[in-house]
Amino acid sequence: MRHEALALFEQGLRVRYGVDAIIGIDEAGRGALAGPVYAAACIISDPRSTGFINDSKLLSERQRQQAYALMPSHAVFATGVASVAEIDRENILRATWLAMERAYRQLVPLLADRGWTLARLGVVVDGPSLPPFLCKSGVPTALALIDADAVILAVAGASIAAKVERDRCMRDLSRRIHGYGLDHNVGYGTREHIAALRARGPSSEHRRTFVVKALLPPDEELPLGTSS
Repeated sequence: MRHEALALFEQGLRVRYGVDAIIGIDEAGRGALAGPVYAAACIISDPRSTGFINDSKLLSERQRQQAYALMPSHAVFATGVASVAEIDRENILRATWLAMERAYRQLVPLLADRGWTLARLGVVVDGPSLPPFLCKSGVPTALALIDADAVILAVAGASIAAKVERDRCMRDLSRRIHGYGLDHNVGYGTREHIAALRARGPSSEHRRTFVVKALLPPDEELPLGTSS
């Protein structure tokens, strides 16, 4: 039932704005203390039998992995990354937009190869504001929508791709950066992670602009996140 709602909402947007398909864009890792921020851009090429696509936050890790494996048969997608250095230099919002732009730029030639025309496509970004690059993208319809991954199929697909690929990156990092539990907290501010930061200090993959808040005295409110 939920999948039907996602597909119907996306279909309604296509009809309303007169576009052939929707490019969904979403991020993963924006609120983490460590590691890069990832973004994905996704377009549904075959909406049939896509019941496995859902908001990544509502899927278990196993379900996300299974969905990611099935997506190439039903969607075209690409991911982009902004590094820890870029996050600290630009701030997290601009770094997230940078990752989104990189994902979008990688997706565009894949769409051209399949006969999609940008002038006939719309873009929906999960979030409160539209990344500046989309104002120059050549796409006539671009929208920012909070919780778009919960209502639009293409954005839900993007949320899966960004989350799965970032989690893989963080587990790879955990093989050389030990003691912070990155293999299971994937960089988010769990109590275990913050305790390790206080005991060991930050690694090269920790965001200095976020870690400062995490290292507040124990009686201060901590920026606890979630690894889901």
